[in-house]
Amino acid sequence: MYLLVLKQLAIMALIVVGGFIFAKITKAGQTEQKFLSKLLLYFVNPCLVISSFNLDFDAVKLRQFGFVAFISLIIHGVMICVALLCTLRRKHENGAHGDLVSIDRVATVFTNCGFVGIPLIRGVFGDEGVFYLMGYLVIFNVFLWTYGYYQMCGTVNLKKIITNPNIIAVILGIIIFCMPFKLPFFIIKPISMIGDLNTATSMILIGILFADFKLPKDSTGKAWAMQLTWVTVCRLVICVAVNILVLFAASKIFANMADIRMMLFVILICSACPSATSVPSLSVLFNKNVSYASLVVSISSLFCIFTVPTFVAIAEMIM
Repeated sequence: MYLLVLKQLAIMALIVVGGFIFAKITKAGQTEQKFLSKLLLYFVNPCLVISSFNLDFDAVKLRQFGFVAFISLIIHGVMICVALLCTLRRKHENGAHGDLVSIDRVATVFTNCGFVGIPLIRGVFGDEGVFYLMGYLVIFNVFLWTYGYYQMCGTVNLKKIITNPNIIAVILGIIIFCMPFKLPFFIIKPISMIGDLNTATSMILIGILFADFKLPKDSTGKAWAMQLTWVTVCRLVICVAVNILVLFAASKIFANMADIRMMLFVILICSACPSATSVPSLSVLFNKNVSYASLVVSISSLFCIFTVPTFVAIAEMIM
């Protein structure tokens, strides 16, 4: 399976290179980043979610969806603990840079399971894999707008969970899935066509993000380099290694469940993705250091090309 993952990542990386070249030629910057982020979040991803649920009703699959959400809940709890432990000491040592620790904690827990995870899982497992991924996505959004929001500003915004377009799309998708018929072709076809834009648009966005990659040239740059290295290791190595242990335990406890292997690998790939593009978005919202947050996403996106297939290969050996 790791070869399929590696192949899909290589395909996605080529699109990233194209996006990078385009951004350099056209001088694309934050305006284009914000536009593509909104396009994906509010339009393309919800359409992909809805089209993924346009299947014949199956009570077993509905239970499996709930199972993925349950394991994803545990995984997010584990990653929160890892993030807190990895930044506990630095919270008191960073002084003027202590503000960056809240970004590190959010970047360690929340992965780019939408922009990177969806096209990667779709390429490896097809639409069935994307269906299971929605269970992870629900938990992701609940934690993002509770724990993530709290880390950034010290409060919780439940309204953001209820009104999140991806959560709404999942609810609509479950309703569609439970209906005794599929959506008519002339309705589902344009929805699925829009959803198909996810992979290319997501990778182009990451290419534009890479094109805007800059470390400060003063002494701040060195301090940032060390902190960025550590948070990248926490996100792509420590969290994923711990998650494999959790998923290994789940594979033994629920060994007789149908499609258990696919579901656990979907969760693994989601949790192994780079830091979420939501991190810079939250940084903008709460006047955090947007440049630093963008660098976290860029660097983790670069190195996930090596870490994701490596951990998938390790997981294949033990699960």
